[in-house]
Amino acid sequence: MSSAVRIFNYIKDLPQEKAYVKSKEENQENFIQNFAGKGDVLFKNISLKYRENTDPVIKNVTFLINSGEKVGCVGRTGAGKSSLIQALFRIHEIEDFDDSQKTGIFMGGKRIQDYGLKIVRNSMSIIPQTPFVFSGTIRNNLDPLNQYTDDQIIEVLKDIELFELVSNLPQGIQTDMTNVGSLFSTGQKQLICLGRCILKKSKILVLDEATANVDMKTDEFIQKKIKEKFSDCTVFTIAHRLNTIADYDKILVMEKGEVAEYDTPYNLLVQNVGDNKITKHQSIFAQMVKKTGHANSNQIFQIAYENYLKKQHDSVQ
Repeated sequence: MSSAVRIFNYIKDLPQEKAYVKSKEENQENFIQNFAGKGDVLFKNISLKYRENTDPVIKNVTFLINSGEKVGCVGRTGAGKSSLIQALFRIHEIEDFDDSQKTGIFMGGKRIQDYGLKIVRNSMSIIPQTPFVFSGTIRNNLDPLNQYTDDQIIEVLKDIELFELVSNLPQGIQTDMTNVGSLFSTGQKQLICLGRCILKKSKILVLDEATANVDMKTDEFIQKKIKEKFSDCTVFTIAHRLNTIADYDKILVMEKGEVAEYDTPYNLLVQNVGDNKITKHQSIFAQMVKKTGHANSNQIFQIAYENYLKKQHDSVQ
């Protein structure tokens, strides 16, 4: 009886998610597919709490990710990095939301709070820190909505270099991962998540410390594939290895739930344009880089510097 009462309390008292589909969005697949536009994302004066009567975990955050930009997000534990993703996917709704257009998250110029959860979440892809693998076949894991052909599944398995492993299984892509999950390492399961994103071809890709639990070789392979397959997409990465985002377009530094710094990696490392070593010692990002050690911080700076020079060269062509 007590279990039944507890279930009833959960049903009655737990906050419910907003509408999954709004009536105006029904039977508009083309609109859904193009919802993200070119992939620009604007966080406009947003705050977020996980519970009432608690302090906001992110406060008055505003920043713009232009279409096709690669933005890395860094900060100490509890700085609000993952909360940005919670807000973007509307796992938690932002605070003080109204209809004035003065606050919200805008995707392709559309405020995501004005639309159903289906259209918002289906407009993006995410690779989380812990690989998310479904109960079911390898094929279903790569294509949970059954939208792609077997040939496309095989092609993406070749892309992520799992084709040989899968083809040697007795049932191939129809192998049930529930029973053979132990055959796949954590890194290989993360490659399945990457393959899922490659198939979906979203305009916006989110990486939540996606390579934190994989070996260096797999990390390098994932970074290489992201650059290769998502070169024209908007990429937002919460990073644990600063080397992986040193060549990004911008770095967002979060501090105590607020935007502390937002600029190119090179600009966050130098006091004056043209400096060929770290000179902006008061920068939070520069301090984080220096804490990685002398040799590694020099390597990070060199990546950022070379990327800056390349962009300068490209801009005058």
